[in-house]
Amino acid sequence: MLDPKLQPKEIFEKRAEIGLDNSVKMLTEIIDKEKDNSKRKGAIKYLGLVSQDTPSLKKECFSTLENILISEDGIEIKCEAAKALGKIKYDKALKPLKWILNQELNNIDIKRSVLKAIKKIRFEEEEIRLFVKELDSENVPFQDFIKNQLLALEPEKLIYILFDSLVKENFSDNHKKEIIKVIGYELSSFIISLDDLSYLKIKYPNVISYLSKNKSNILDEITHILKEEDTDLMDSIITILKLLGREIDTDIVKLILNDDFIVKKNAIIISGKLKVADAVDLLILNLDSIYNEVSLASIEALGEIGDLSAVPDLLDILNIEDISFEYTDIDMKFQIIDAVKSIYLNNKGAGYDHLYSYLKKENDTIREILAFILGEIGKKEFLNPLIELLKVRNVDVKKNAAIALGKLGEIESIEHLTNVLVDPNSYWLIKKVATDAIFNIFHKNWYRVKEDEKELKRILNKSIALLIEYLKNNENEDFKVKLSLIKFLETYGDEKALSALLKRVNDFHRVVRIHASNAIKKIEERLELENN
Repeated sequence: MLDPKLQPKEIFEKRAEIGLDNSVKMLTEIIDKEKDNSKRKGAIKYLGLVSQDTPSLKKECFSTLENILISEDGIEIKCEAAKALGKIKYDKALKPLKWILNQELNNIDIKRSVLKAIKKIRFEEEEIRLFVKELDSENVPFQDFIKNQLLALEPEKLIYILFDSLVKENFSDNHKKEIIKVIGYELSSFIISLDDLSYLKIKYPNVISYLSKNKSNILDEITHILKEEDTDLMDSIITILKLLGREIDTDIVKLILNDDFIVKKNAIIISGKLKVADAVDLLILNLDSIYNEVSLASIEALGEIGDLSAVPDLLDILNIEDISFEYTDIDMKFQIIDAVKSIYLNNKGAGYDHLYSYLKKENDTIREILAFILGEIGKKEFLNPLIELLKVRNVDVKKNAAIALGKLGEIESIEHLTNVLVDPNSYWLIKKVATDAIFNIFHKNWYRVKEDEKELKRILNKSIALLIEYLKNNENEDFKVKLSLIKFLETYGDEKALSALLKRVNDFHRVVRIHASNAIKKIEERLELENN
């Protein structure tokens, strides 16, 4: 005789001995009468498992489980009922499961259990769309669960449903962003290179065909929701649009003409990322847009496209007399610098006549910026123009010219930088920058001294001697200039530098004293190693 107090697991394990009908009745009785929720959960779980053995029992088990799912208040019990309905794989269970989803539940556990059950029973287009509707969840683990279920689908089916939902469903912008991210991730998983789409075209020809037919709608959605700071979204958008090739260019150019500020700005951003050459003229027109964000986006896009014809228009923005520009439009200033630099770096054989012509303009803002750009590009032919800029009275122009010469690393500029340092009329900041530039030039050329280039060695030794004398004899120099000189001598000074550093050990500025002492120790250690 069987023990009436059998646990649900024991009933399931002895189902052959008890009989399936009796097992179902015993488990159902526990569900209906037992007060211990843990035992009830076990009964629900094994009721679902028992019904797997005999299809004829599915209907009876389904009725019990459906009632629990709909009527129970306890979250854990409802979740267990949903899991059990998934196990019996009974089509009629889809209706109550979907009904639960339509109740605008706030509990993630119930949603997860219900969706898992639905997928086990059937996972066709109607059910897939239920998962798509949950993509905007703020619960990250749940959202990841949804994405993983979707990404397990056959690519063509998933991409069709996602794009169709993107265009036809009245989803929020955040929801659409998540859809695009999933599309981009799916596409990137089987694209070896965006420059070679042969595999994609052979394996999934319908994907390319669908994108091409719906390009206008897709582009329209993308330009309304694009957020440049969301890098995952941006990567997905570029992946999607690159699949369309150059056929999308005309559509992007048309959107730049759109009156909607957001659409216009996003179309401009996309034109830059995709390097749409046909957009250059419109981007130039938008450089002086009433919307600052449109102007900034146009500058960045021109830099990414890399068309040399845009350089004069970009530089003309800087060629103004308003002294407040440097401070009120600092973002624009730096974006123009980056854009012009990017254009030249992407055009290796380009001439620099445009840059030279603007250097002749009596505008310190533009000369300051061009000095920086020349240093970033780093061509030897910029040496003389930069040396000429050292003669300009403006502090910012001098500063950027000195920094640029340091980046170029040409020996010929050392004499000119040294003259700036010893000039009693030079501002302390310019002296410091000139010293740091000399340090950089030494760093780039010191290896050649070891190769016994006598003329180079003579020039460098002369420069070291001049810096030693300046540090020794200018006690009232700004302490930051002294620190730069000490740093230089610590690295490149020899025994002759010790006298100047010893004077600075007694300097009135504490930081100078400390750095001078450290430099002496470093030089003495180096001399000892050389002697040994």
